[in-house]
Amino acid sequence: MLVRIVAVQACLGEPLSLEEKIHIFKQRPDYVCLPEYYLLDRSVSDYSRAALRVTEYLDYFEKLSDQLTTCLIAGTIVEPDGKHLYNSCYLYNRGFVIGRYRKRCPVSGEQEKGISPGSEKLVLNVDGVRISVLICGDVFNQDLFTELASEQVDLVFVPTTSPYLPDDSLSRKAHRDRKYFISGAELARSYVIKVCGVGEIFGRPLQGRSLVTAPWGIISRTEIAGEQKKRILSLTLDINELREFRAKLRIRDWVDQTGSESDRLN
Repeated sequence: MLVRIVAVQACLGEPLSLEEKIHIFKQRPDYVCLPEYYLLDRSVSDYSRAALRVTEYLDYFEKLSDQLTTCLIAGTIVEPDGKHLYNSCYLYNRGFVIGRYRKRCPVSGEQEKGISPGSEKLVLNVDGVRISVLICGDVFNQDLFTELASEQVDLVFVPTTSPYLPDDSLSRKAHRDRKYFISGAELARSYVIKVCGVGEIFGRPLQGRSLVTAPWGIISRTEIAGEQKKRILSLTLDINELREFRAKLRIRDWVDQTGSESDRLN
């Protein structure tokens, strides 16, 4: 089973142009993912003000999913619920809401400014493919990837905003990719699709370090020269190959476990 993925490294606060929509539509994508806080433009100064526009944002995502005739992982929005604000990702399949995930590990800056942690994982079956979502700082908690392994998830989408670090080195970037995303794919035994925003958020510049990785290594990533630019990554992923790989790992785990038990008995 082959699936077509489009990761949209977009500038925050800039809805897709007609040309970009046509380009994405021509890819015939099964899944399109947008970055964290995708629609927050410069007129939004804090999370409370962002929450006032939740209806506007959700209407946009619903229409976009229908226009692209795809499953849309709609970046994230600030969603009010009673006295709390959440960093939420809505998923749409051809114009209809099919799920919502709330970031479970907001970073300290988010929590200080009012974002509360969510409490539940999300796993959906979309056209025979099991998908899930983590959001940005969730990847620092590697237990969340391990949790998804038990669910036999095929695709983990990670809408993200990455701060621009002027003194960042290639080796440090590679280390983070390995520590959080390749390692996450290994733990989840799934493809991991990280989709970053560019531009800025609340006046702070961002860098787009979008990538797609499998448990066996990175498949595609934004080139270094494109980390401050909009990019649309399109690629085809083989779900059967992943499941065969996962099955071999289960056999290996079983052999290791039975061997250990045999050693104890002897």
